[in-house]
Amino acid sequence: MEIYEYTELTSRLEAIIEFDDMSDDEKLSELVNQLRPYLRNVIGATIGKGGEGKTTLATNLAYMLAEEQALRDAQGKSAKPILYMELDHNGDGRLDLGLATSSFNDDGKALRDAITNDGNLKVVRNVRPFLDATVSGKHCADIAARISKLSDAHSLAAYLMLALLLAQISHLYRWIVLDFAPGDKAIQRTGLAAATHLVAPIRNTDNAALGGLGTLTRLIRTNRRLNPEAELTAIAFVGFRKVKGEPTTELLNVRAKIETLITGANMDPSLILDEYVRDARAIATLCRNHGRPAREFALAAAGQLHDDEGKLVPRPRDENGRYVDAEQSIKLAEDYSNLARGVIARVRQRNNALRESDNQMQGAS
Repeated sequence: MEIYEYTELTSRLEAIIEFDDMSDDEKLSELVNQLRPYLRNVIGATIGKGGEGKTTLATNLAYMLAEEQALRDAQGKSAKPILYMELDHNGDGRLDLGLATSSFNDDGKALRDAITNDGNLKVVRNVRPFLDATVSGKHCADIAARISKLSDAHSLAAYLMLALLLAQISHLYRWIVLDFAPGDKAIQRTGLAAATHLVAPIRNTDNAALGGLGTLTRLIRTNRRLNPEAELTAIAFVGFRKVKGEPTTELLNVRAKIETLITGANMDPSLILDEYVRDARAIATLCRNHGRPAREFALAAAGQLHDDEGKLVPRPRDENGRYVDAEQSIKLAEDYSNLARGVIARVRQRNNALRESDNQMQGAS
């Protein structure tokens, strides 16, 4: 791993400086339309409430996508790294990837300054093969207030700061996985202005979870001036029981509720993925505590993970000192692998539709 600093980025502030409270829609629309083609590889993991497994989904998705690129590289095919970026000041993504105790942890200071000012973007390269990551933390708590202050002077354009940043580096990555918090509208708008494809995790069966999904769909609609392409691309269930590999009545019931909700919002119920992640909270907690995504943790539990020097990594133990159940770890990893394939299939389908729309518009002009 190493820190890499993007030092030649053009000014994001200069791009929004001409906008003020009286900025007209035409000028804003022109800037947005210039940005959109560069951001179609940005996948946002978010939901309208906390505790739904957003960060765990995002880090595992980024890891699985990176593993796919590593395989392509090993096969002699073209490959690009994946970038994982978390905006949440809680910074649990640092834990999932083992960065919290590393020398690269600046508690999100560089990331905050890159998003809210013209600071250089710093990424940790090769967190895993073909996986880069930014570091979040307590300083990210300042992002919402700083963006809101910018919006006082530059209206809606202030929420394009992240989009302006990512548009300059998106060509260097196959996918950018953006993990942003549900708690603050300024953060939500900033994330929604940058992401093209949105993945919403559902972990709980209560009405608050359904309300969180409803909040997200409303935010997407009200954010159209900043991003006409953002769409809910997949809804993923995380942490539901499986019996002999099949879903239980609990999951079938909550699925029916969500189908009713999104149908009522004139959305396609096929957004709900058939692939889902089983309830394996003890294993999931150990994954985070050991700083390993599910697939990597499963390899370690099975005694098949090697470090950078080729040495076998010791099998992980639980809090009681017992070896972790390798079979259960492998099953959890397989769930995330299947889920990642389901998500990326939907994303590619949407990108094909967007390209077709582009070709039709070019043909008409």
